[in-house]
Amino acid sequence: METVLNPTNTILLTGLPRAGTTLCCHILNTYPNVLALHEPLTPSDFDPTLGRNAAVSQISRFAQQSRVSAWVDGVVVSRQKDGKVPENPVAQVAGRDGLRPIDVSMGQIDVRHQLQDEHFTLVIKHNALFTALLPELNNTLPVYGIVRNPLAVLASWNQVDLPVNQGHIPAGEMFDPALKSQLAQIGDRLQRQLHILEWFCRQYADHLAGRILRYEDFVINPHSVGNLLQLSSSFPISHGQRSSRNTGYDLAQMEVFYQNLRGFGDALPYFYPPAQLDELMDNIRGSM
Repeated sequence: METVLNPTNTILLTGLPRAGTTLCCHILNTYPNVLALHEPLTPSDFDPTLGRNAAVSQISRFAQQSRVSAWVDGVVVSRQKDGKVPENPVAQVAGRDGLRPIDVSMGQIDVRHQLQDEHFTLVIKHNALFTALLPELNNTLPVYGIVRNPLAVLASWNQVDLPVNQGHIPAGEMFDPALKSQLAQIGDRLQRQLHILEWFCRQYADHLAGRILRYEDFVINPHSVGNLLQLSSSFPISHGQRSSRNTGYDLAQMEVFYQNLRGFGDALPYFYPPAQLDELMDNIRGSM
């Protein structure tokens, strides 16, 4: 049983919201002896007054408990739909408010036929929570991150019924008082979103060097997800290429996003230089 509790084969995954982290989990769940969970932790279960190290210890204990539950009981808790981690946690059809609602819920996943032995690789994904705790998490478990062209990310944030749509990131603000204070002083929703983007990218630039995967790369080659995590490249399910471009953009809105992103921040251009913003915007204009 000691090997079950050993976190050696446990990996944490984070990334920009709406950058494909759930899709990564979906892909990883097709690898042999790999189990990837989509946000099985609830930030409200954490007490930030206990400190960041206490939160990291709680995450580590949860990972160990999940390993035992998966191997011994054959079930594990995750956000899921129909008993599986889907490609996309957001509904395809917008609600009456024009926003696409969350289409997953917390529940049990049956993994009895997914795991081959107790040395299975466990991947746990959470965007804001893990990003906020990156300095301490890096000393506990390996962490990897997913980024995406910020122009596409902003477009998605403004289509979904998530806190980031209103320019807030609760799990991040919970453990980063400076971020919370900064956002509270910004009245404009788009400007708050821009600062959240910069915050995520700054955390990754400072703490995830060499452990970042771009959405635009893994939608073309899903194998790159496993390659980044150093998993076996042989798995039975074939993944077709996906397009890295969204459809249904509002051109006027995208022009506003583009103009505001140009020259914004120091960390954003580190991952996506202005030329890559220009290229995506030109593609959007050309598709209209």
